[in-house]
Amino acid sequence: MSERLLTLEDMQKYVGTEAKPHVLHVEKELVRRFVDAVHDPNPLWTDEEYAKGTRHGGTIVPPQIFSAIMTIARCSPDTGKIPIPVAEAPLPRENVLEGEETWEFFTPLRVGDVITSRTKLTDVKRREGRLGEMFILVYEAETVNQRGELIARSTNTIVNY
Repeated sequence: MSERLLTLEDMQKYVGTEAKPHVLHVEKELVRRFVDAVHDPNPLWTDEEYAKGTRHGGTIVPPQIFSAIMTIARCSPDTGKIPIPVAEAPLPRENVLEGEETWEFFTPLRVGDVITSRTKLTDVKRREGRLGEMFILVYEAETVNQRGELIARSTNTIVNY
């Protein structure tokens, strides 16, 4: 017996559902590895003496690391797979395609910060595509540091078919 597919009405009940928060300690080695991997020579990320003379007063973490570290933070420790952004809100279909990801940055992230990211499902739409019915799911996440300062906000849109 096959499982019933979720409808738009089913999914709309999950709008506003928030995932368990993800907490990550930002360590110097993580930043060094990221900077090496993307070949980013900006001394603001790794050269303390240089960074002291900037408006930041010390090294900061490259903003583009967010997409990578929040993906790592969401990985299942059991499988290593990246789950859906809000596990408490199931996907209506099996296949997932990344649609769009946008970021806003507010306060620089620094080595030693402990960040907490909270993600929630904010919108669901249904469309017909070449492969049949598909859903557009929009998730928003806010990340704060240990002082409660807003570091970043992201919006992630996925296509589920």
